[in-house]
Amino acid sequence: MKGVGVLKMKRATYRHVEAEIYAYYDTLKAIEELRKDIILAGGQDELGAVVGGGYASSKVERRATKLADSILLREMERITRAIADVYTKTKEEVRHAIWVKYGLAIDWQPPEELVAKMKGRNRFDMSVREMADMIPVAESTFYAYRTGFVYGVAERLGWY
Repeated sequence: MKGVGVLKMKRATYRHVEAEIYAYYDTLKAIEELRKDIILAGGQDELGAVVGGGYASSKVERRATKLADSILLREMERITRAIADVYTKTKEEVRHAIWVKYGLAIDWQPPEELVAKMKGRNRFDMSVREMADMIPVAESTFYAYRTGFVYGVAERLGWY
């Protein structure tokens, strides 16, 4: 066994955490929409359901839907909270790499020079070398920053 005591995260887990980081802002929007839906659905219990209008036709179905929505809401909040918590503990230079790679900036603004360098660039089409040059750091340092952040989020979520 290579590296006794060192567990390597499964590739699928790593990719899943990265997808959650990329989707951070979309998830925040979805949380707000889901909260609104749950609040509005709460009023349906007293008023009766609209059959065929997207609402469940019985009280049991409405309660089950509300429960499923609240479970989803809690998980989405847990994930975004984990990302934000790990992010707030990162150093300035790591935030540069996270912003270049994922477009993530929580209560932080990337330096104007970095924004100017990224203007017109698509982070999904950039190589690690190009991203590292933006900051500027060595490729290995860029990898370390990125991997450290992803592992930190995964650990905070209990996925690693």
